[in-house]
Parts: sequence; structure tokens; C-alpha cells
Amino acid sequence: MAETENDSQNSEKQTFTGLARRLGKLPNDKKIIALEMSAALAGVSLRASREFVEAVPKAARILSAEDIRLWAEMGRRIAMVNADLGAKFFTGGIADLKRIPEKARSLVFQICTRQLVLSSSIALETFELIPQLAKEIADDNLLTEILGLASEIATRSAKHSADFLQKTPKLAETLNSFGDEKQTAAQSVIALASHFANRTGGMTADLWQILPVALEELSAEQAIQLTTKASDFLEFGGSVTLHFTSAGGTVLRRLDSVFEDWRACLLAVGKSGNAILISFIRSSPNFFSNIIALQKKQEAAAVARRVLQLIKEIAEKDAESALAAFRSSANALRKVSLAQFEEWVETGLAKTQNENAKARRSFFALETRNSNALLQESQTGLPLESVQAILRIYVEGLTGREVEIAPLNALPQESRIGDGRTIYLPSTVTEFGDDETDFRLYKVLAAHGAGQIEFGTFDHDTEELKAAFTKLSALYDATSEQTDAFSLAGYIEDVQTGEKAFSPEKEDELAKKKRRKLPKNSGYKTILQVFPEPNLAKKIFGTMENARIDQTLRQTYR
Repeated sequence: MAETENDSQNSEKQTFTGLARRLGKLPNDKKIIALEMSAALAGVSLRASREFVEAVPKAARILSAEDIRLWAEMGRRIAMVNADLGAKFFTGGIADLKRIPEKARSLVFQICTRQLVLSSSIALETFELIPQLAKEIADDNLLTEILGLASEIATRSAKHSADFLQKTPKLAETLNSFGDEKQTAAQSVIALASHFANRTGGMTADLWQILPVALEELSAEQAIQLTTKASDFLEFGGSVTLHFTSAGGTVLRRLDSVFEDWRACLLAVGKSGNAILISFIRSSPNFFSNIIALQKKQEAAAVARRVLQLIKEIAEKDAESALAAFRSSANALRKVSLAQFEEWVETGLAKTQNENAKARRSFFALETRNSNALLQESQTGLPLESVQAILRIYVEGLTGREVEIAPLNALPQESRIGDGRTIYLPSTVTEFGDDETDFRLYKVLAAHGAGQIEFGTFDHDTEELKAAFTKLSALYDATSEQTDAFSLAGYIEDVQTGEKAFSPEKEDELAKKKRRKLPKNSGYKTILQVFPEPNLAKKIFGTMENARIDQTLRQTYR
């Protein structure tokens, strides 16, 4: 019994002696800190202290003396909460930290130590995540700057610093998409995030989340433009900047040439408060979508720029009225030209000058009878909305079907034919200068739309459609080998295997099995999809079909 106790004590002495001998081999600065921190750890957990001493020789090959202190302090704080977890932390070692540049390692421990205040599990997850980030980012300088931001965020909010790092991989992937221009784009993004962190702290994690979507499909130049200009909006607060960044990416993707005009308009609106400014920003993507739908892209840029200039003029007098005009502008431009819209804005500013703010907002929102009347007065020619109901009754009388009449600008740009339920007509007819003759032109155009319904453009499942679908499918489903080998028909059935040709009866039987059938409830659109270039086929069909309808109308109603 006594011999067993003596052996145990000798073994323990040898172990500690061996550990002490191993520490003695360390450089003096690292040895002093290792001894100091092992003593501090022993005051919390002997097991954690022992695991630290065993692990420190390997760690010393990677870590500086100060990093060893930070590593040990992190483990000590973990051991204060859970001794086993603290010991396990040192057992795991720090081999993965080789991926972290030396200048950034202290930041890793600073971030994780601050996160320990929130949760030891979150801190350990971050400790494991950062080496993975280093591998994905593959840029020591960028990684160091990101960790610096995370450390700054952690001083204010440990939770947000963890969220920030968890959202970094997606942004790193986005930055990598810029290729050779990654460095310049990344510097601009980091500069924005740094300013953002100084102003808002934890909200930087929210910025990190929206940036990948905001930067999607942008060039490096556009990305720099967006992030640089976003910094100007930090004076309005973090929430405004987040909305600007998100909407700004959309504006640059749709009409990048108007971005600066849009930003200048926002700054004018922002003088009246953040609530109106945020509402304005959130309305912007819808505004640009509507403008592009109304015009070709090149023309849309000029229209959008002039509208924004007019909105800016209104904002200098009343920001809420500017917001109302901004939201109603697309609807107004469906009815009138840009010049007429400009006249309506100027008239509105003059007429509402002495009215209260509520009346002015209602005017520019097109909510009052007077506002709509003035907009119609600015029109030249015969507007569709004034005869829309009459034309609908006229077409229903011709076709015997319920149809809708809609402005032509509501028809998708790539289409020349409607859907069989709606007839698209110009929003205004100004050809002849008097309403009676212009109305006759409307009737002719409506009759053409009715002709498409009457003469079978939108028919489904007809024998002609089935035959066309079958023939076109057979034509375009054939392989190049089958097409090129037509001269061997009757001699070799399969060019690749050299099999003998089938009999005519057998060939007819096989052809029937292979023949594709038109799906139920299908019209011309289904057949056009069979062509190798459906969009080109759609345009050609639209031109030819419109010519057929014109000819049929002349023959039928001459």
C-alpha cells in the first residue's frame, strides 16, 4: 500500500518535472509568460493549468509571447465557467491559427474574449470559424481589416460581432467575384463598414448582411460608387444608410446613369427628416421598374432624370408632397408625355402655393379631382381613359366575349400580341387633331384587337395547332447525325451502328410512337417554344399574324 502511494507521488513529480523541463526550453519572454499564466490557471483549475503547460511548447512555435498571454487568458475565463471546457480548449491546441497572419492573431483572442461575456459556446464557435474565414478570404490584409472591424464591434456588442463574422463568408464570395478589381472594391467596402461601425456599432452586422445582395451583378466601379456614396448618408443614421445601400444597388443595376441624380434628390428630401427619406428610398426600386416598363432603357434614363429633377424642386418646398409626386409619377406618365407631366408639376406648385400641406400632398398624389383634371388638361389628343368604356362595349359586341381595354405601355416590351383577354391601345391618339376622327382611329385599332380574338389567334387545341406542333417537334428534335444522314435513308437505319433499314410499315409504326403531341389547353405560345430561338420566333410570328388579321378584316368587313 505504502509502495503504491510512493510510486504515484514519484510519477506525479516526474510529470511536473518533465513539464517544467519542457517550459524551460522556451525563449525567455515566452517562458516567463507561460509560467505566469499557468499559475493563474492553477488558481482556477489544476487540470486546465496542466493542459496549458502541455500544449504551450507547440503553441509557442506559432504564437508570440503576447499572443500566448491572450490565449491563456481566454482559456482561464472559459475554465472559470466550466473547468472541463477550459481544459478541452487547451487540449485542442492552436494549429489552425497558422492560417491567420501574425499581425491578426491578437485580434482573434480579443474578439473571442469579449464574446465570452455573452456565451462561452459562441466564443468557441468564433474561434473555430475564423481560420475557416482565412481560408475562404485568402487575403491577409482583408482578413486583418475584417477582424479589426469585428473587434471594434465586440467592444460594443459581443452578439453583433459574432453575427458579423458569421455573415462574412457570403460577402467574401461576392468580393471574389470582382476578380482583379477585388482589392479596390474591398477597400471601399471596408471603409464604409469602418465608418458605419464608428457611428452605429452593432448595426454593422446588418450592413454586412445586405451588402452581398446590394453588390450582386454590379461592376467593381459601381460597387465603389455605391459604398462611397453610402457613407454620405451616415449623417442621417444607420437605418437610412442601410436602406440607401440596398436600394442603391437596385438603381445601379437598372439605370446606373441616373444614380447621381437620385442621390441628389434624396439629400434634398433628407432635410425634412428620416421618416420621409426612408419612405422615399423604399419607393425608389418600384419607381425605376415602372419607368423602365414605360420606356426603352435609353429613353427611360432621360425621363427618370427629369422626373427626379422635378421631384427635387418640389422637395425644396415640401418633402412630403415630393414623396407623393414621386409615387404617382409613373401612373401620370402612362397618361401624358414627359413635357405634359412637367407642365402639371409646375401648375401644381403654383396653384397650391397658398394652400395647406395636406392639400398640396393630395394634389401631387393625384387624389383630388382638380389634380386629375389638370393632368387631363395637359394632354393633347384623345386620351384612352375617356373612351375606354365605350371601346370595351364595342369590342364585346364584335367578339361576343368579355374583354378589357388597357394602355399599350402595359403590354410587355417583348410581345406584339396580347393574351386574348386584354386589348392594348395607345394611351392617347393625336393623329388628326379632333376627337371624332381620333375616336375612329381608336375603333379601327380596337377592331384589330378584336380580330385577333375573332379569327383564331388565341385558339387552343385546334387540329392546325396539333399538326404544327408535331411537325416542328420532329424537325427540331432531330439530332445533327440524323439530319446529316438523310442521304442514307432506306439503306441504314442507324448510322452509328450500321443496322439495316426497317420496312416502310415498321418505319410508320415507329414514327407514330415517337411523335410528340400538343399538350392540352395549348395555344400558339406553346408551339413557339419548340423553336431553337423562341424570342425571335415570337417576333416573326407577331409581325406575320398582325398582317394576317389586317388582311382578314379587309376581306370580311369590306
